[in-house]
Amino acid sequence: MKKLDYVDSLRGLAILCVIMIHTNQFGNSSVPIILRKIIGEGARGVQLFYLASAFTLFLSFKNRCDKEKFPVRNFFIRRLFRIAPLYYLGIVYYIFQDGLGSRYWLGSEPHITVLNIISNFTFLHAFNPFWINSLVPGGWSIGVEMTFYAIFPLLFLKIKSLNQAFIFFIISILLRLLLQLEFEKFPLIMDSRLWNEYLFLYFPSQMPVFALGIILYFIIIENETSKAVSGKLIILMCGLMLVQLTLNTPYFFPHHILFGIGFLGLGIALSKFRFMLFVNPVINYIGRISFSMYLVHFAVLHWLAYYHFIDFFENGTVNYLTRLGLVFGLTVLLSGLLYRAIEIPFQRMGKKMILRLEGTQTD
Repeated sequence: MKKLDYVDSLRGLAILCVIMIHTNQFGNSSVPIILRKIIGEGARGVQLFYLASAFTLFLSFKNRCDKEKFPVRNFFIRRLFRIAPLYYLGIVYYIFQDGLGSRYWLGSEPHITVLNIISNFTFLHAFNPFWINSLVPGGWSIGVEMTFYAIFPLLFLKIKSLNQAFIFFIISILLRLLLQLEFEKFPLIMDSRLWNEYLFLYFPSQMPVFALGIILYFIIIENETSKAVSGKLIILMCGLMLVQLTLNTPYFFPHHILFGIGFLGLGIALSKFRFMLFVNPVINYIGRISFSMYLVHFAVLHWLAYYHFIDFFENGTVNYLTRLGLVFGLTVLLSGLLYRAIEIPFQRMGKKMILRLEGTQTD
């Protein structure tokens, strides 16, 4: 598969955004309101990860379908060896760092249970509001990503054009809305704040962003244009947007999905023009190690706070930028080591397993 450097750049920008917002949650963060708003939107880096993931999965799976005897089986092997080893290490490490005691995401549960730990090892934690983010910091996004992997082969089988990708996007928008309205009326847990946060994090809320990544694939790789999209779909999309603007409601296109649409435009733009500020060897490298960085930067922030290396200057902006540089530098250093020591070896192991299975299986 041809290396798409701008996709690595999208991942690099995504992890920078995520680290920006989490760094601001420690120490003195008295920055100007404009900078505070920019930092706050760093949380949308997760949606950029999702969009890039759906795009690359469609591309790689398409390229392998004609070359492999059992592409679906091999897909799951690759995903497991790509995600599981480092995430499992993260489970063990964060139990060591934070213990098994109570924390915000556990709500009324007094401690981390054995079932919680098992759910993380099996990537089922995203289906429980008390487990989705209580063990590994940021682990909710890994659970959501793995849920997308579970349905991906079916999506690839059914979505064969830009028009169908738009249909999937609209279906996911409407499904998210219907579930949101239903679960707001009939919550499954008593803690309303935790429940509302879960309704943002869980897979149906994020599914439209994955759909946008599939749209990106058909626009860039299959070179389909708006002519391929049904006029009825375009009218429906415009109608939903106009209703949202008229009623001033975020139900159809909430904040994170609007950012996803913006990221769709960014991906198209970078595929046509390699803007050096975004697409360069440094950002590309950061994108390649971004999974390690995602899991590592929480630990870096923890230990910097533990040893009081958080605040350095009285000026809030200078203080924040210094902290951000320190966190980012240490995270890149440690993640580069983990990338070479864990991610690459296990990915190679997965490839070897696939080669053995492909060599011994018959049609």
